[in-house]
Amino acid sequence: MFGVMNNKKSKRPSPGTGYDLIEKESHLLATMSRLAFARHLHNLYPIKSVKGWEMATTRWQKGNSAINPQVVAAPTTRMYSTDAYYYNKDEDIYFTFLRAADQVVQIEGDVHRQMKADYSNMATDALTINEMCRKYAMPRPWLEEYRKRHGWTHDMSPFTDEEFAEKDTDEMVNDLIHWRKKELFEKFEQARWKDLEKDAAKWRNLNDHLIEEFLNLIPEAPASPIRLELTDGEKPYALVVSATDFHWGKYGWEDEVGETYNFDEAKRRLMDRTQDLVSRLPYQPEKIILGTGSDWFHVDNDLGTTTKGTPQDMCGTPAQILKSGCELAVEHIELLRQVAPVEIYNMAGNHDRMSALALIMYLDAYYRNVDDVNIVVSPYPRQYMTYGNNLIGLTHGDKGMNKLPALMANEARQEWGNTDNHYWFHGHLHHQTVKESAGTLIIQLASLAGHDRYHARAGYTMSKAGLSGYMIDKEEGLICSLFSPVEGH
Repeated sequence: MFGVMNNKKSKRPSPGTGYDLIEKESHLLATMSRLAFARHLHNLYPIKSVKGWEMATTRWQKGNSAINPQVVAAPTTRMYSTDAYYYNKDEDIYFTFLRAADQVVQIEGDVHRQMKADYSNMATDALTINEMCRKYAMPRPWLEEYRKRHGWTHDMSPFTDEEFAEKDTDEMVNDLIHWRKKELFEKFEQARWKDLEKDAAKWRNLNDHLIEEFLNLIPEAPASPIRLELTDGEKPYALVVSATDFHWGKYGWEDEVGETYNFDEAKRRLMDRTQDLVSRLPYQPEKIILGTGSDWFHVDNDLGTTTKGTPQDMCGTPAQILKSGCELAVEHIELLRQVAPVEIYNMAGNHDRMSALALIMYLDAYYRNVDDVNIVVSPYPRQYMTYGNNLIGLTHGDKGMNKLPALMANEARQEWGNTDNHYWFHGHLHHQTVKESAGTLIIQLASLAGHDRYHARAGYTMSKAGLSGYMIDKEEGLICSLFSPVEGH
């Protein structure tokens, strides 16, 4: 029985082999492995190497069958004792000899009790042996023997004998409730991670099947654009522009929705209105801040649905929409490059969460060797940049709209403190609004897109379609807004 020394006489090896020193320290074999014990002896008595002490200990144990690793010195602290293990109450440690390990395994009380609860159906849905091995990093033969030595089964109580001796009924009932709550939380986390893994798999599929092909086909952009002859101004400013809610690939039949919207009409609106907008600039901007994505694409997958899965009316196939949409984005940027250097940020929308990310990566590859186009590749739903005394935020506008100033102050706190002028630009609702909240000007951008059946039937047909631009003085902030309406709209 553990905890009792066996005094049976046996033939002992000669002390000259170091066995006298091993026997002197042998009580430690109950709490450490043979290798750790050998290192301990080497530190105390460096007459042998660690390997030498390990081999000597093995020989000593074989020659002293009455003294083995499961036998420990008489305890000086309170211990619960069974035929299979020691429990040191004062230190809250379980000592269990495992033949599979050829040593005494020491496990803290909290871990031991959680292991028993995990294996019990009463506290939680019991873990399998393999799941227990993974969770507690224990080899299966060890865990199998540990379970048997402590008498564990799936239909057992989750409480140890020591807990039954120490705890009252109410306390154990509260523990069971706590375990069930913990199991509910763990299952929620497992489900959440499964969703994340599905999203990651979708992204990997998109990357493997589409983006890699794009990279092989992408040419290099022209190194130096032909600049328009615009006058220089006294005060530098940046032009903020974004064709939010462009919905490339959207289809509207005039007889059904009141106007035609397809590839040709969408491209005409984008290029014509951009040229009209820049022609109204008083002088050359220092740079152009361009938000892309933000429902630039009408659909997000091969099924022709939004990111969430809502089917859409399309004027082409999903692959056609994605490929031609990336090419059109390059044409649009090339037009803007004629005015000033361009900085491009991802504003992924609820229609094109993943396609917008593919677009920004496509543009990053296309302009990889160009100095006057800076691409910021990020899937984060809110993008921030500073320009002089201005902090500018870009987001699509479908989430978190009631706390934009607070989000900016928290997520870009250093930039917030270093600037006096704070601006948010977003889309999503297809019409223009400007409001001030908590020291931040929140600007909702117009849409160039035409109508489809959903918008016509819901009566969302009264907004003025067009392209907006905002001049941000480097020190004074917003000084002018421009709007180029779609002709005849």
